[in-house]
Amino acid sequence: MKKLAVIISSILLSSAATTAMAADTYQSISHVGYMDTDGNDTVSVDSTYYFSPKATLGPYDQFEYINKQTNVYGAYSDNDFGDVTRVGGEYFVEDFVLGAQYNNIDSDFGSSTDVIELSAGYFFNPNLVLKATFVDFEDADNHFMFDLAYNHELNSTDYIGFTVTSDDEFDYRAVAAKYFVDLQQGNYLTVEGKFEDVDGGSSNWELASNYYFSKATSVFVTVNKNDDYTLGAQHFFNNNVGLEVGYGNNWDDSDYDAYFANVRLQF
Repeated sequence: MKKLAVIISSILLSSAATTAMAADTYQSISHVGYMDTDGNDTVSVDSTYYFSPKATLGPYDQFEYINKQTNVYGAYSDNDFGDVTRVGGEYFVEDFVLGAQYNNIDSDFGSSTDVIELSAGYFFNPNLVLKATFVDFEDADNHFMFDLAYNHELNSTDYIGFTVTSDDEFDYRAVAAKYFVDLQQGNYLTVEGKFEDVDGGSSNWELASNYYFSKATSVFVTVNKNDDYTLGAQHFFNNNVGLEVGYGNNWDDSDYDAYFANVRLQF
């Protein structure tokens, strides 16, 4: 009887753990945001729907480095200078991914530009994908962009991800990296960096980090080459609703102020 009780207890605990893990999966992620930058108000909304559940790595807003779920998405933003509309999607089949995106940039000064992107990618393995994207600019030169993304799994949750990007003439080059680590005891940390270089132009870099006190509560900071920075915090009130607030400025020009808030909805 004692052995039977242990077995039953183990099954019940295993089932409870599985249920808890299943609760941290989502198929819809949306944002509603507002930013005030020296009197220029920006309102934005975006949403992505995944056709299969997308599991978190602990924090409610952290997922695997390379997405592998078929999805559709849309986004809209509006400020004092114009508005931008974006719709698109990705379709995954076996080792391939196909994507399409339409962008409309509508200026309040009378001009409107359409940009169409078509992409195709191949997974050499689940952690390595090469993607080519054809970008068709209205009334401008078209070009190809290439992305090579690699996810190095350190354990069941921790990883280091890298993405290398270039255009077809190698005039634009970029390298991005992200480190995610479970610090145990319910704490997590992310560190991200990106370096961009353009022929005939200037290079740029950006660093960002998030520290999680729990799955629901975190603080973040970003800095870049131009001495811009942001500081802020995010908190999920439950599994589905989170709020992010922050402040941005420039070290050399303290007259520049940016206040922003974003509501995050996940189901």
